Amino acid sequence: MYSSRLAIGGKACLRSAPACIAKAQRPSTPGCIHRLAAGSRKGAKRLFHTTRVSRAEDFYDILGVKRGASQSEIKKAYYQLAKKYHPDANKEAGAKDRFIKIQEAYDTLSDESKRKSYDQFGTADPTGGMGGGPGAGFSGFGNMEDILSQMFGGGMGGMGGMGGRGRGGGFMSVGEDIDASVTISFMEAVNGARKSVTITPVVKCEPCGGQGARKGARRQTCKTCRGTGQAMFQMGGFHVQQPCPECSGEGSTISAKDRCSSCQGRGRVRERKSVQVDIPPGCDNGMRVKLQGMGDVPLEGEGPSGDLYVRVRVMPSRVFRRKGSDIYYDVELPFTTAILGGSVQVPTVDGDVEVKISPGVQPGDELRLRAKGVRKLQSSLRGDQYLNLKVRLPKSLTAEQQRLIEQFAALASGAPPPSKAAEAPGEAAGEAAGEAAGEGSSEKSGGFFSRIKRDFEKFKHDK
Repeated sequence: MYSSRLAIGGKACLRSAPACIAKAQRPSTPGCIHRLAAGSRKGAKRLFHTTRVSRAEDFYDILGVKRGASQSEIKKAYYQLAKKYHPDANKEAGAKDRFIKIQEAYDTLSDESKRKSYDQFGTADPTGGMGGGPGAGFSGFGNMEDILSQMFGGGMGGMGGMGGRGRGGGFMSVGEDIDASVTISFMEAVNGARKSVTITPVVKCEPCGGQGARKGARRQTCKTCRGTGQAMFQMGGFHVQQPCPECSGEGSTISAKDRCSSCQGRGRVRERKSVQVDIPPGCDNGMRVKLQGMGDVPLEGEGPSGDLYVRVRVMPSRVFRRKGSDIYYDVELPFTTAILGGSVQVPTVDGDVEVKISPGVQPGDELRLRAKGVRKLQSSLRGDQYLNLKVRLPKSLTAEQQRLIEQFAALASGAPPPSKAAEAPGEAAGEAAGEAAGEGSSEKSGGFFSRIKRDFEKFKHDK
């Protein structure tokens, strides 16, 4: 305890902070509140002050539990918070400091003796130390393995994905995921298919059963970690737990003479094999199909294998275009059908269908065939097929066709039709020959130009 005195009006001001000097003309300093009050009858002034005390955040508040919470409630709250704020999963500023507080609170409240001392004295240190300093009671990030082993089936470390301790540590590892690809046709993507893909996953060595030791040999306890599979080292004032570098987290080692000759003591080999992949109907280009448990086995320890992800590549169709679950097809119509209407045969993924065309459709018009598209994934519903109408015009005309078109153009514009005298002599002779052959055959043709001709003759007769 330090004290400083300043005589003010015959009185003394006692301070409990080092190097804190009160002055009459400056009655306040940071961290203290001073009040000058009327003192004795001589005008002496008395100096009062209070000191701000920084209190550590309550451990129960940090974990968000009541003071009478059970150990299961404390453990559950810790797992949830640690998963959220662990530095490996949360890169936000302050997440690391928050995780340290969470870890410190759990280390104290999960131990009954420390919790009893904390409830009684406000600290887990029976000597009276303030338990809120950086790193106090904190055993490092290694305990995140317990969290991940509960939530994901594995801890941190390990060479096989979210790996943990191996044979000596008791935590499960998880194998790595692997990728493959398969190419299918457009119609296979529409209807679904079964394909075979070749993969080379990491598997356990059969001769040694994944142990890495030859038959009859035994693994020896690792001298570095003494069978725990974990090694502790200090980093920034914290004790961090990591897989033992000597045994790679196995907890045991194999001498060179006792190693399996097939896997060289690793216990793992790559195996080439083919697997069947079911492509669901409606699969689109670039999608991935997951085969659970078909990936690599953990490189260290025991645990589930990773998954196989097969990327699907769909060959484009020469007939259709696809957008999601909808299909697009271009329909070419003769200009006579576009004017007069009719029907056309249109291909779909289910076969050809007949589509009626209304008279007077325009180039670029779009028709929709409901539920004629691709089946939607994980659904019985299907998309639609859209028909984009394109009108096909003739590149050349006969003399008769040209004459009739000109007559139609004149009728459409309201101008008088071309006169007979303007026609070429050959055309007139041809027309006469046609009339001699009989008008009945022309009338029976029922073609577009015949209809125009009949309408035009009727129009002249009515005039």
